[in-house]
Amino acid sequence: MISNRMRLHRFYINQVIGEEKEITLTDPELIHQLANVFRFKIEDQVILFDGSGLEYISEIISLTKKELVVKILSYSAKATRDVSISLYLSLIKKSNFELAVEKCTEIGVTEIHPVISERSEKKDLNIERLEKIVKEASEQSGRCTLPKVLNINPLEIAVSQAITEGKLCITFHTDANSFTPFEITQTNSLHLTRTNHSDSFLNKFEGEVAIFIGPEGGWTEKEMALFKKNNFEIRSLGQNILRAETAAIVAVWEAFN
Repeated sequence: MISNRMRLHRFYINQVIGEEKEITLTDPELIHQLANVFRFKIEDQVILFDGSGLEYISEIISLTKKELVVKILSYSAKATRDVSISLYLSLIKKSNFELAVEKCTEIGVTEIHPVISERSEKKDLNIERLEKIVKEASEQSGRCTLPKVLNINPLEIAVSQAITEGKLCITFHTDANSFTPFEITQTNSLHLTRTNHSDSFLNKFEGEVAIFIGPEGGWTEKEMALFKKNNFEIRSLGQNILRAETAAIVAVWEAFN
């Protein structure tokens, strides 16, 4: 009998499961987690997911220091969101950037783009560490896909890429008008329709959205001119001045709700 699903631990594996009935895993970190951290035994069950959008209830049939073998008992798919959100976040203090990555992953962001802006506090990041944070946040939150962590780019290149990829680009600035909800509809071109009954600024939009969040101190006049030149929707998250990581979390949350 399968255990209560809510009690099963979830683990991401970098191996396609597909329609396999039994798989062998040799990832030493995963084996260490199961054997030494959680102390799983033969016949214990876990949930595995491979980033395909499916999750698999699996039973351990062999667990050694070098090898894990599981039997696939069942699988299921989770509903996906109609909106794909890419977060373009200016480089800020390491711990704050990592917090934003963790929480935005939990909320459902699709891509994370570190961006160098004029007021960025630093110029580099440990991408490997960010990928680990993304993996653990995905396992914890119950999502079946992992957001991509892209390489660091200067703001100008990030803007150019987002425009080329056809994303609806939105940024936030303290000098923008107070937040007024609006809905987005898609025809042959993207356009905005003001509304008084929408709680989300992406209500009914289906497509790819790029959210640009500035560093502490905000965007410079030159950067705002770049956004306006590229027809960005410029919004405000309210009257309070938010820290960059808070703004990222709030903006992504608003986009999905």
